Amino acid sequence: MLAISGLQRPFTLEIDDRQRHQRYKQSRLSLTALGRDVLAGREDFSRHNPVHRWWGGTELTNDRLWRWDAAKQALIAP
Repeated sequence: MLAISGLQRPFTLEIDDRQRHQRYKQSRLSLTALGRDVLAGREDFSRHNPVHRWWGGTELTNDRLWRWDAAKQALIAP
């Protein structure tokens, strides 16, 4: 599920089509219902978009996600 909509795709760092690059830069982004709920703290983005991949020899999963505590303005370790 997406939290943000409106981004013109696909995008690569090597965009060679000038018109496609312009469309990408002029994308009009907006929050989806999920994005608004995540922003308001009513929903957890990772519940809808689970993480499970390997990066640099490290397995990344939802079980090890750091969290932001808005009240304390601090990161919370998993």
